Amino acid sequence: MDRLSGGLPSVGDLAVNCVYTALLQPVNVVKILIQVGYEPLPPTYRKPSMFFFSGGYYYPNIFKYMKYLSDKEGTRLVLYRGLTPRLGGVFITNSVRSEVLAALPVSTSKCPPEQIAAEVGRQCAATALAVITSHPLLVVTNRMIVSLIGGEDKYSTVTGAIATIFSEEGLWGFYAGIIPHLLGEVSGKAIEVLIQEIVEKIELNKKLGLPAPADGKTTLPVSAIHGFLSYPLQLTTTIMTVNNCGLAVSDLPAIQGTQISWLACIKALWNGGNIKRGSNLMFARKAADQSWHTLPALLYPS
Repeated sequence: MDRLSGGLPSVGDLAVNCVYTALLQPVNVVKILIQVGYEPLPPTYRKPSMFFFSGGYYYPNIFKYMKYLSDKEGTRLVLYRGLTPRLGGVFITNSVRSEVLAALPVSTSKCPPEQIAAEVGRQCAATALAVITSHPLLVVTNRMIVSLIGGEDKYSTVTGAIATIFSEEGLWGFYAGIIPHLLGEVSGKAIEVLIQEIVEKIELNKKLGLPAPADGKTTLPVSAIHGFLSYPLQLTTTIMTVNNCGLAVSDLPAIQGTQISWLACIKALWNGGNIKRGSNLMFARKAADQSWHTLPALLYPS
């Protein structure tokens, strides 16, 4: 489990990560816009059925959302908005994490609890430094994407976004939303590593009849568990990176009450029943009601 990994990631690994990131960028663009509450397409009523169990109003699927964005901007390239800084963030995250893991010694303790605690600490330290160094590019990526809502030109390019953030907010602007980002990634990584270490110690893979991977990691879906548990903080991070930055996204009814702090943000999302908003894109998304998503007329170009 990354105990022996270190140094810069291989060219092959980086290539795979970059291709994977690029292929999923259209989904990421839609996800970010849904997370901040931008629903330009009105929900339609669906009768109770096998796919719409309770019936009610449901938003169009993400493919219709993508088509809307492409038609609105006149090009499918809009679905790749923010790809460059996102790829940069992937490179920095992988590189920093690998370098930190190479620098931190692996525990030689014979006591299993001490081994587990040491490995959790080692992995969390690497994750924390990776988040801190790559977070500015996450801010740039998210603001480039949400600028599609109001059509702000100053965030239409990477250089323009960087210049705008620096001139209007200074260096601290690049770290908007850093606290929930750190908490989400570090706590999620701690849970992920803890599960993996315990599973390996008790040889659960063998007991369940699962194949033993060559790298020694468990085949149980611990990454999925990480994503599920940390999603509320991921959503909060997205909103805090774009809050109060002079973009039209700040006028969306769906994020009103979230501007004060990240704690106020997560509380407002929880109280409004929106703490999982954007987490399930592949299935029908039920609209809570018919009012919260309504945008000012200027955000609904005909």
